[in-house]
Amino acid sequence: MASYYDIDDILVEEQLRVPVVFQQAVNGVDIDPSAETHCVEPGSKVELPYWLAHELHLRKVAKMKAPACFNQRTKLELGADGASVDLRSRCLYFYEFGCKIAPLVGDRDMGSFLLSAFRTRYQKILAKAHNAAFTAHSKLLSYLTKEETNLYEAAQSSMAAFKKWRIGGPRFERASVLGRKRKEAN
Repeated sequence: MASYYDIDDILVEEQLRVPVVFQQAVNGVDIDPSAETHCVEPGSKVELPYWLAHELHLRKVAKMKAPACFNQRTKLELGADGASVDLRSRCLYFYEFGCKIAPLVGDRDMGSFLLSAFRTRYQKILAKAHNAAFTAHSKLLSYLTKEETNLYEAAQSSMAAFKKWRIGGPRFERASVLGRKRKEAN
């Protein structure tokens, strides 16, 4: 569960839109500014921010559908060669959003799909973080999600720290308590 003050969680819920199909008529709402009436008929399809779609779904007013970033085409591309798929252009918070929406859209395979996609991409990201030159850095980061970018940067910083230590960083240091003499017991 994310923190209430987590900015990434707030951005996921605010910026990402979810397709919704209304199950009941709703009066007094202004979802479509071009509409003449302020009501939504049952069966109307609208894209809403996740936080609003979630509340409507919980109240059984609307039913959520899987967003376009989780369509069959994306699943096939990630299954074929997951490391080369540009997930950033589809959804910057792909994994976080997928975990939030999976139980609500009724897709039982989404959890295993997200896990397998993360596993294949994780291995490639770590391999590239340890071996990539700085020229390949910007190209690689252009198709990684927010979570993957954080992993990539953590892997690069750990590799840099390892190289610094290996070249001649601080070696084992003697603890100050080891230099003291014990008091003789009477």
